[in-house]
Amino acid sequence: MNSNVVRFVGLLICAGALLVGCNPKSERCRKCGMLVDEAPRWIAGLTNSSGHQERFCCERCMFAHWRSPEGAQARDAWVTEYYTQQRMPVGEVLFVMGSDVIGPMGKALVPIAGRAAAEQFMKDHHGSGILSADEITLEVLREVAGRMPAPPE
Repeated sequence: MNSNVVRFVGLLICAGALLVGCNPKSERCRKCGMLVDEAPRWIAGLTNSSGHQERFCCERCMFAHWRSPEGAQARDAWVTEYYTQQRMPVGEVLFVMGSDVIGPMGKALVPIAGRAAAEQFMKDHHGSGILSADEITLEVLREVAGRMPAPPE
């Protein structure tokens, strides 16, 4: 085979791979900038104060935005439930912290539907606690991420 043909075919393969990997329509996490669809089992979202839907790469980024002054007026927060992989309102799941399950941003607050399932998950995956959405504060998020608490103001 002619070496020019081999080079041309190789160039086409590389160009195709680049075009597929660089989809300009890919949505980025509102908080960290990670591509949202890279980890579909962790996607979370909410409706911002302007009424627009925002999606995040994971529950931690969604809560970090929601608990910040910028996201404080957001509503209708949802997460992808761990077992069913279905979108569920945050009020319908519990979050297991400290488990051995790792999300896109590292340690995760794993969303589980139902108290019994959350307790079993915590036992199976060595979790350290179960929280409702209302209990997840910026301080809890810092603890999950392994960061020191913010200094008192």
